[in-house]
Formats: sequence, C-alpha cells, structure tokens
Amino acid sequence: MMESSESKKKMFYMIVLVLTLITMIIGATLAYFSLVASQKEEGTVLYTGKLEITYIDGVYIRNPVLYPVNNPSYNTYQDVYRNTFSVASSGTLDQMISIELEVTNNEFNDGSIRYIIYNDKGIEIARGNVPQEEGKVILASNMFLEAVATAKYTLIIWLDNKNYNQNAEMGKTITGKLNIHSKQIRY
Repeated sequence: MMESSESKKKMFYMIVLVLTLITMIIGATLAYFSLVASQKEEGTVLYTGKLEITYIDGVYIRNPVLYPVNNPSYNTYQDVYRNTFSVASSGTLDQMISIELEVTNNEFNDGSIRYIIYNDKGIEIARGNVPQEEGKVILASNMFLEAVATAKYTLIIWLDNKNYNQNAEMGKTITGKLNIHSKQIRY
C-alpha cells in the first residue's frame, strides 16, 4: 500500500507540473500577442536635429596678413583675420553648440595670436589666446541654439601688440580651420 500512495503522490505532482507548464506557455503567448497587437505601426519615433553651417568668409584660415593690434573691436576690419559665419538649426531639437579652431600650423610665438568671438549684435562671447602648438582649441562652448533658429558669429584673430619691436613675427604663418559641434539638449 505504501507504493501505491507513493506513486499517487508522484502522479499528482507530475500532473501539477504539466498543468503549470501549460499555463505558463499560454500566459507567455497571450502576453506576446497582446504586446504585438498594442504596438502602432509607427510606434517608435526618432526626432533629429539638422544643423546648417554657412561660412561666409570660408572655413579655412590660410596665412592671413596680421599686424600688431591692441584689442580690436567688433568693427575692426583691417590688420586682423575676420570670419563671419552662421549656424542654422532647421530641425526639431534645441542644441548647444561649440566653436573650435583646428590649428594645423602656428609659427608665431606662444601668446602672440589672440581671438575674440562676437554674436550678431556685436556682443563679445569669448576671447583668448591661440596656442603655438598644433591641435584643436575650443574658442567658445555651451552656446544655446533654439530649434528652427539661426545664430550669426564673427571671429576675429589678431597679432597682439606687445608694445615692443615685434619684427621677429614678420613672415610667420598660421593656418587652420573652423569646426562647429552641436549636442541636442532635449528631445
């Protein structure tokens, strides 16, 4: 009699196990089909931004003629390198942009070449030195650009007047290019 009781228990557990397995398979199948049926045809939407950069005076800085100047203003056109460019966002995203100078050659003494960036209203955004070594220099960063907006900037690069004879700087060259980077800030 012990064996029949033991085998009845085994049979009972086997039936419960099979029923549990069948219930799990049916539940998983229903969950899958419910998920698939609830999805819309265009359920995933990806929003992107589009940035258009117009270098009015060109992207490359190729050996401009520079003379020693003391702190040029927004209206300075002579003896400096001047580049005006616009950045237009025609997408659906607000962006933070940064302006970078990629220096490929700078023969001037370290600290001799300086820059200022102005917005379209002539307000100074950033200023600093262009280092002598080759590489990338962030001229300005974290500037907000709203979706479907255009921002215009003016970059002025000049040979800083050190109030001493700078004839040793004559004939030296600086070359590079401007890069604009953007990062979306909201989707």
